[in-house]
Amino acid sequence: MISSKLVYAPKVDGPTFAFKISHQPQWKGILPLFLLNIRSATTYFRPVFAHTATMVIRLGIIGLSADQSAWANVAHVQAIKPGGPLADQYKLAALATSNPESAKAAAEFHGVPADKAYSKPEDVANDPEVDLVVVSVRVPMHKQLTVPALRAKKDVFVEWPLGANLAEAEEMASLAKKQGVNTYVGLQARLQSAFVKVKQIVASGALGRIISTTVLGTDNQMIDLPEKARYANDPSSGASILSIPVTHTLDAVLHALTSELSSLSATLTTTHPTIAFISPSTGAKSAPEPKRTADNIAITGILTPSGAPLSFHYLITTPATPPTFQWTICGEKASLRMEGQSFVVQMMPPKLLMAEAPQGGKQKGIYDSREGGAEWREIEVPGSGLGVFGGVAEVYEKIGKGERDGLVGFEEAVVRHKMVEAIERSAREGRRVEYL
Repeated sequence: MISSKLVYAPKVDGPTFAFKISHQPQWKGILPLFLLNIRSATTYFRPVFAHTATMVIRLGIIGLSADQSAWANVAHVQAIKPGGPLADQYKLAALATSNPESAKAAAEFHGVPADKAYSKPEDVANDPEVDLVVVSVRVPMHKQLTVPALRAKKDVFVEWPLGANLAEAEEMASLAKKQGVNTYVGLQARLQSAFVKVKQIVASGALGRIISTTVLGTDNQMIDLPEKARYANDPSSGASILSIPVTHTLDAVLHALTSELSSLSATLTTTHPTIAFISPSTGAKSAPEPKRTADNIAITGILTPSGAPLSFHYLITTPATPPTFQWTICGEKASLRMEGQSFVVQMMPPKLLMAEAPQGGKQKGIYDSREGGAEWREIEVPGSGLGVFGGVAEVYEKIGKGERDGLVGFEEAVVRHKMVEAIERSAREGRRVEYL
């Protein structure tokens, strides 16, 4: 039995395996089989190895504080901490915050050695015991905290949006390609189990030709925002309702359909003219301020390559309207419907239903329903089994396995940024636009 421990190793110049053996096993005539999956010149040679061996990926997380409500704590660390579902694949090797004091507090909270608590992104990037740098901070800071890791030729995982705008995303993608590193972007809704199931069903041809698809979502929780999200009211921050919740869901929809939009037309309006910010300590709201970003987003487009129309509408409502998510795919032979209580589907999983065209039956007239007509029935969707909030664990699981299917790299994230820019341009100019 192979008992050696495999340690994830960053790519160096020239061909190399993606691991090093830290302890030489006693082979005793047994030859293990390593199956290599060679993807491209910019990825690793990824081995598939015996279950008795373990590959440990050493993380350096920028933005990991002692604040238990922070996203890095809620969604990232829960997956890889001791006792977490991926603890045998990952090690929290280092972290970084904005100052030495908070970094020290975070290190004590997470059990990281004091000399691995940094306050500069360059220190994490240049740490030889860090394999994968994770950037989980406010969107406007993504570029400045990611570039040092790319320059150090480290693999990088950045939350979505990749940059505050298209130009920043393109710059980072260009640098990553030049450096030959693996990149990952947190568009994890596409890995949610129901969306994975939809992709499988669509690919099987069970729906027949796709006639159209419609997405509708409402939310009454974001009329006002927490004080720490005040920056999101600045359009230049890149952290808007369009760029974050809308794009997370629209990306998952397009990925499940194996499609993009060949053209689109959009309307962006501000339904609620003011916004207040909520104190984390008292719960009190600030004085209302003018809202500077859209909260009612309507998009129509043509799917490629099918040519089917897409209709997408998301709006922030008052408490008079319950939050909801509904996605319908109309096919010639069968249709699918996804329903949930939250538009943020990676956090609150929706259920999936299917209806199939009736076989036989008589139609009495144009206004009469066909006997034995189609009815929605729920489809069982097995979960990932990881049990971690937010869907980020599914990204880590795939990275740990050396899989790329369903993951978003910097270059694909640039396509999403182009889509967001096209939506804004269409609304601004009042015309149909293209982004591909």
